Amino acid sequence: MGWFKAPDDGASGDARGSLVRVLSADRGRTAGAGVYLSGRKLLTCAHVINAALGTRMLSPRDPGAVTLDVSFPALTADSRQARLVAWVPPRAAHHPGPVADGSLEWGGDLAVLELDEAPPPPVRPVRWLDMRAGQLVRAWYGGGQPFSYADVQVGLCDGRIGYLDGPLSGAAVDEGYSGGPLWSPADGAAVGLVMGRITAPGGPLDAQHTLRRSWGLTWQSVRQELARVGADPHPGAGPGGPADDNSVRDMMMGPLHALLGDPTVRTAHCTALGAALGLRTRADGTAPSVEELAQLLCTAERALPTLAESLAATLTDSRSRAQLDRLLTLGRLTEASGLLSVAEHRTLVAKLHHLTGADPGLLPRAATAALPYVDLPRPLAAARLAPDDVAGAVRALEGWPGDCSPVPDETPRLPALLRVVEYVAAETGGIGCQALQDWSAQVAARLGVHASALGERRADAARWSDRSTGTGARVLVELSRHPKDPAEHYRCSVWRMRADGTAARTGVEAERPRTGREIARLVREVAGGSEAAGQGVAMVAVSVAPDALHLPVDEWDGAGPDEYVQAPLGEDFHLVLRCPQIRRRSRTGAGDLKRRWSARHRGEPLVADDRIRDENELVALLKTTHRDTARVLLVGPPAGRRQLVHFCLAMGVPIVLWDRAAGERGEAAPGDPRHGPDPHGPVDELPEKVRHFRVRAYMDPQVPARPALVWEDAGLPLPDELRLADPAAGTAHPSEGTDQAI
Repeated sequence: MGWFKAPDDGASGDARGSLVRVLSADRGRTAGAGVYLSGRKLLTCAHVINAALGTRMLSPRDPGAVTLDVSFPALTADSRQARLVAWVPPRAAHHPGPVADGSLEWGGDLAVLELDEAPPPPVRPVRWLDMRAGQLVRAWYGGGQPFSYADVQVGLCDGRIGYLDGPLSGAAVDEGYSGGPLWSPADGAAVGLVMGRITAPGGPLDAQHTLRRSWGLTWQSVRQELARVGADPHPGAGPGGPADDNSVRDMMMGPLHALLGDPTVRTAHCTALGAALGLRTRADGTAPSVEELAQLLCTAERALPTLAESLAATLTDSRSRAQLDRLLTLGRLTEASGLLSVAEHRTLVAKLHHLTGADPGLLPRAATAALPYVDLPRPLAAARLAPDDVAGAVRALEGWPGDCSPVPDETPRLPALLRVVEYVAAETGGIGCQALQDWSAQVAARLGVHASALGERRADAARWSDRSTGTGARVLVELSRHPKDPAEHYRCSVWRMRADGTAARTGVEAERPRTGREIARLVREVAGGSEAAGQGVAMVAVSVAPDALHLPVDEWDGAGPDEYVQAPLGEDFHLVLRCPQIRRRSRTGAGDLKRRWSARHRGEPLVADDRIRDENELVALLKTTHRDTARVLLVGPPAGRRQLVHFCLAMGVPIVLWDRAAGERGEAAPGDPRHGPDPHGPVDELPEKVRHFRVRAYMDPQVPARPALVWEDAGLPLPDELRLADPAAGTAHPSEGTDQAI
């Protein structure tokens, strides 16, 4: 290629820019070298993998999908992870079977690795040519140091291997060079891989000994070996089977001529393309040939979508759009293309990196909901995703096809990645949601996706984000007491939420004080008569006064006298507490609750342990670094815990978890399975986690914890709001007049 050139930094102008360093499993040494093929594929020797794993060098045993650390040492010191995806075992040269120790040459011995993420932008595939006798070639040590070059000449080449002789000055091919490319400066191409060296026998050096002779596997042999195991080395080969090197490139030239036939227009677009890819371009007013541009689109990472991004903004008619669609379709036959342009990819990864840092479960949760009928790619299979794994997850989703819903006028289907982004946006809310939706709309327009297809998926995502916490019935309970009521007796009013969001108050007399057992039986009866009864675990929200947050409502047993199994409310329902009186004593309480509840799916819980010495420190955190925090776990000193609960609620924190029995025992570390449920992970799973823990705790005396959970659902009406909306419930309420909050 003449118009597009690698950066003029000396490190990527030849094969050293594509040289790969393979590290040992303990990352303590260089196991060998390798070379970048295309896309995310790397090529090295099988015996280099064995050396990295600490096994016998020429062992033929396939180690499986192992992951190793690799780097591009001439360009960056950062290491990346690569997984073994193809294995050609070492085999004896002249007969089938393993290679005997001490052998001077052998066959096979190749391995292909796949990076978890795209390589750094300066990395480009090398050009490959067949090896022939007489070529002067150069090799480098796997560490990539410039001074490590070893110049040798191909003395004999039989098409399978080439013997390499080096002068007695300079470096010699030695341990750590294996797997690296043999670069021919005269041809500007790699012609094979370094394999081994022939050493002099032990004892004193003799003038008859062979000196500085090594050997390598020819490119023609490498190509055949990889094709034999289905690891086609050609970057232009599509997923449907083998293809010759230039087939996709040749098919691209038609739409490229139609779109960029004017040399002036082609120069402008290609100059912008080169800048985005980190390549140098000519500034003499000339234009690259269409053939050279097509070759770049087939081999350079993200080149095609980057060009399409600039082209899409200039299209004015349907014929040009059809040519661009054809070009993008051909791009799917190349491994290097990808779905996103350089700028689109950089923007998305940055946004998701930030969101994942605040909520590690966000991307897996959104992907599971957006793609419910497929096995998610490996980075998204876990419940949590580290920010450093975002790029790998995006890369995995880029290769997934669009959904199968009908699309208008045979326009492209919405890609899976964009559908996941829409679900992430819906879950994020606020300005972050708008930014992701704007990004998604721009990419969809560039791809030619019809606006209605994107709108349908956006509506699906909004409905998913608006999902309720539980799928079962919802029951609201308000407890109160008169001063003269018997001890441990409470008056209660009960509402059952209908499917349409309205409430029906039960006809139970609220004037009579009841025991906890009686109230529990009443709640069971109301939940059982709900429209959603039997559809899932019911949510029972109990509204109490500030000094009643310690009540063991979840332990109240609602089993009848003839029932065989006990039935504490906390075992059968998502039993949560509400305490609106505290929040109403804050001028900003209502707004704080709404803001924090909207952000409940983002961020991790604030753990208020003994490092938070008093309520002032807690309030300072909730006003600054944790202004949108929706979950607080209280594990600090028992003496001040009740006070901290009150301050959390006054600051509008909707979800507070603590152990009301902690004052009766020593403190426990957060996450200890004996002392409370894990508060991390998807927030909607927390009530069910608490219920599971309660089932175990009530039955096992070795589990002393008694978790209490405040769950102020901003979308669930409060009892007093229900009284205003439901006048048929009566004209008076027992809490009015002489009632006293408990």
